Amino acid sequence: MITNSLAGRRDLRVSRYAILAAALLCLGACEGLPGSAKSTQDANGAPASTAKPSEVDPQLKLAAVQAEAQNNYLEAAQHYQSLLSRDPDNLELALGLVRNLRFAGSTPQDIDVLNQLIAKRGRTPQLLTELGKSYVSGDQMNLAVPILQEATSLEGATWDSFSTLGVAFDYQGQYERAREEYTQALLLSPRNPDVLNNLALSQAQSGDLDGAIETLGQATDQASATPQVRQNLALLLALKGDTAGAERLARKDLPKEMADLNADYYRYLAATK
Repeated sequence: MITNSLAGRRDLRVSRYAILAAALLCLGACEGLPGSAKSTQDANGAPASTAKPSEVDPQLKLAAVQAEAQNNYLEAAQHYQSLLSRDPDNLELALGLVRNLRFAGSTPQDIDVLNQLIAKRGRTPQLLTELGKSYVSGDQMNLAVPILQEATSLEGATWDSFSTLGVAFDYQGQYERAREEYTQALLLSPRNPDVLNNLALSQAQSGDLDGAIETLGQATDQASATPQVRQNLALLLALKGDTAGAERLARKDLPKEMADLNADYYRYLAATK
């Protein structure tokens, strides 16, 4: 169990690093913490600008989607860049480029793209939230928090904005403030598995491992829960010492080789508790 006792400080350090890594994955490949990749609205809440079918190369768009699905983020970013060069006003393509640059760890580049979008389209909740995600991914919490606070203060802010601000507060160790943001996000999007996931990671980091597992259980019960949410539950079960339960979840979603590696890691975490 995660503990603040003297004897448990080494375990707490290992556990928090593991949990923070999971949180960062949700800003990256999970992208369930906010779902901009799924959005069909522009920064003002209107349908996103899209090119006419003749203006978008369907094969290139498919290549971008497939590369992202296969975690080839730099390749996906290159495809989105090519698509965007043909339709520079397409917000969906621009955010696809930003997302994959972020996933690939190219934070300065995605921040540059976002600042250009903000200069063109204004300081809207969607774009400010995306900028906040990039700052969080780049471990620039001093920049992320005020940007995300601005996003949540604007009309049209969604659960996405509040949930991302919660993650930023978690990285600063401000768990109560993070919980307030997740509560607001859940008011806007009840039972949202991505928000529940972030809340659970916050609970775990603050020492409430049992509460975190219960919250993640609620998240995985949702039909829209992603494999990453289930794997985060596996991580927390391992931290509690339930390696069998953790391994079951790993083998539900992951290829055998990756599941075997995760199982070894879970046993290591359980041994340090």
